[in-house]
Amino acid sequence: MRDEHKTVDFATKYRCMLVGLDDATARACQRAVRPLEAVIVRDVAEASAKISEILPLVLALPQGGPQAGLAELLELAGACGAEPITIALPLDVPALGDQILEAIRRGETRRVPR
Repeated sequence: MRDEHKTVDFATKYRCMLVGLDDATARACQRAVRPLEAVIVRDVAEASAKISEILPLVLALPQGGPQAGLAELLELAGACGAEPITIALPLDVPALGDQILEAIRRGETRRVPR
């Protein structure tokens, strides 16, 4: 029997901030990797205001999303150790799980030097 979802160490909760994604895409991101604690925010401004409090490991943004304030958000993401990814639309669900797992690995490497 084949696993439907990508998995990671279940003892750790991985926090992902989903910025400006439509409901269906946000749900797909939440289901792509288990366990993934998703924090959904409306837009770049809200993400910038909350990122240092939430400290996500992954910052997911829609491809072609608004550019206003994006440079500041990406700078804050780097300071918090969050790995930014762009979610391509239309959504490729199998690739999405791999993309999020790779972002988690890069984010962990950045936060915890080996």
